[in-house]
Amino acid sequence: MRPLFKSTYVRIFLWSCILITVIIIPFSLFLVQRFSDYASSQIGYINRDRIEETLDRTEFILAKLKWYGLNMYEDQTIQNWIYSKGDDPLLDAAALQTLSKYLSKESFFEGAYLFNMRREKVMDFKVGLLPFSEFSDQVILERVKRQDPFLLRYFHYESGGKSYISLVIPPSYVKKEHYGYLVVLLNAQVLQNYLLSGEGSEESDTDYRVTLIDRSGQAVLGQTDENVMESVRDARTGAKKGSYELKADGQTLYVNYADLDSQDWTLYSLSGMEQFRQQVARFQETIVLGSILLLIVLLLAVLWNSHVFFKPFRTLAAQIHGKHGVQAKSDMDAIRQSVVLLRDHSPLIKSEYLRRWILQGRLGNSAWETLSRESDILEFEWIRMAVVKIDAFYETTERYDFASQRLLKYAIGNIAEEVLSAKDRAIEVVDFGDDHLLLLVGMADQAADFMDDLGQLSRMVNRFIQLKITIACSSVRHVRDDLRTVYDDLCELTLLKFLSGDDKIYTEQEYERYADLPYQPDDTLLDLLIQSIRSGKEESSFQLLEQWFARLQTMKYSECQFQLKLMFFSFVKSFSKLTTVHNVKGIENHLKKFATLEDIHLWMKTEISRIISLLGDQKSLNRKGKVVEEMIEYIRYHIHDPRLSVESIADHIELSAKYSRQLFLDHYGMSLSNYILNMRIEKVKELLTKTDMSVAEIAQQAGFQTKSHFFTAFKKATGMTPAQYRCRQMDEVSG
Repeated sequence: MRPLFKSTYVRIFLWSCILITVIIIPFSLFLVQRFSDYASSQIGYINRDRIEETLDRTEFILAKLKWYGLNMYEDQTIQNWIYSKGDDPLLDAAALQTLSKYLSKESFFEGAYLFNMRREKVMDFKVGLLPFSEFSDQVILERVKRQDPFLLRYFHYESGGKSYISLVIPPSYVKKEHYGYLVVLLNAQVLQNYLLSGEGSEESDTDYRVTLIDRSGQAVLGQTDENVMESVRDARTGAKKGSYELKADGQTLYVNYADLDSQDWTLYSLSGMEQFRQQVARFQETIVLGSILLLIVLLLAVLWNSHVFFKPFRTLAAQIHGKHGVQAKSDMDAIRQSVVLLRDHSPLIKSEYLRRWILQGRLGNSAWETLSRESDILEFEWIRMAVVKIDAFYETTERYDFASQRLLKYAIGNIAEEVLSAKDRAIEVVDFGDDHLLLLVGMADQAADFMDDLGQLSRMVNRFIQLKITIACSSVRHVRDDLRTVYDDLCELTLLKFLSGDDKIYTEQEYERYADLPYQPDDTLLDLLIQSIRSGKEESSFQLLEQWFARLQTMKYSECQFQLKLMFFSFVKSFSKLTTVHNVKGIENHLKKFATLEDIHLWMKTEISRIISLLGDQKSLNRKGKVVEEMIEYIRYHIHDPRLSVESIADHIELSAKYSRQLFLDHYGMSLSNYILNMRIEKVKELLTKTDMSVAEIAQQAGFQTKSHFFTAFKKATGMTPAQYRCRQMDEVSG
């Protein structure tokens, strides 16, 4: 019993499995690693974009609110109250009303205080006017009294259990006396919702947090874990912006930070990596599982391919081993040894020796001896040859593949052997792989005739295989004669059917007449034929075509084919868009479809009729086009004439009015009367734009008979009166 690894298809399968596995597994691991690296870089980019957007939004809103507070402080009513020295109820009421107006327009403001240092009174937005002693927010009051140096800087402030972002206006660089201050209180929760969470956003990413922290580490906006934020602040560098990965409080965080330019605050974003890594791990598992599935599918495909395509080699090798006793190291070695055995087996090379005999003309002594052992034909002294040519072989190759073509030839050979075989004959069929077969018939009697048998062969092939064939037969030759010349003459002789169209058995006597055919080209006849077709003379064209084909029948096949290609080329050149053949390659392929010259003649008559008909249609169309052009030209020169009408145009071109209307509509796609009206409107537009003529004069120049008709037609076409149109055109030119 043969070892498993010696079976070719098993070895191919195993090696293919190893190769595919070596490729798929490392590639899958490479994809997993690349995806992990890519995902890590992407989260950095996403968080960086997020914090940049939040930073820009925070800077913008803080600057906007600062500008708004300055406008509030600079309001004249506020200034009058701040610098007032004595009590003035009207001034107090005006200041409170102005303060309320400003606060109602900005949703971020929770409240505001106005301080008058001379009067030692404060205007609380929620309470009203109070002396300093009764003011509840003494922390703010002390800050204002101290006049701490600050430059419009926001600060975090808590009062009454609520958090605010406060701003004192005006700013102060040095200790100098100020008579009043404005303190605005911003709602920290509203600011946090808008700046850090994204106002109106639908984000629900619980693994992403943003916090705004001042230099002391206190959270200005956002919720913080003091232990985590202490580690976060300690890990940052001195750069204004940065990012890093940090492990704190048992979790891995991806941190991005950015300092505000306008405040001593820092914006931190913290992204939890656990959820992200879980998602990455799930996707990596998907890649691995997909790769394993792909590997399994590929291995199954390799198994199927090995079983279907390579196992037959193993079966063949086993059969060779069993029948011929070939001892081989592998399946391929067994097949190789069998090929050598078959190559040396003389019965299998009989056909090759027969082909060599015909192509070389004579057999050598060794070849004679070898062929004598395998064929009876060399036992006869006399031999006759017949070439069986398949008509319209090009169409046969189009309908059948190569294997089917060989089967057809094999069937013709079998019929020939059946019909021609006799006691005093031996027959061999030789296939040269072209459009014909060669029959070698060995004969004992030099005077024996088998022309009737060849006729029967032609009828049986047509009946059983539905193929038409042409047969050319040689006279009797001695078996030692040179057969190559005879074979070449017979192949040339089968071409006579194309010229004459006669369905008969052609003999060598006819070839002598065929070889002496004169070559009589006549280029003037072809030129006359093309000129006659262009003139539309069908009968004359048919007569010239008849003369042309009569000359072709007097030529040899090769010369006839050349003249046919020349004629087809002239037709393609002269009527390129009208013929069914459009290029040189198409000419050659088209000629191969015809079995006889008469078939081409009939096809050419049909083609000429079709071309003449198409040329007649084109001439008619061109004539109608010229008539329409003449009508348009007449309208252009008589557009100013009110009497211009369809009837006057028809009289000018000497056609009826009804036919003129239909002709213009068919060719131009618009009725003749509408075209005249459109031309009059275009004339009016031109005169309105380029001249200073009055509207009445313009109507007259455009050929309108009445003003009412003129105004109605112009407004319907343009949607405005002539005067309005002129004004609009003047405005467009000046503007």
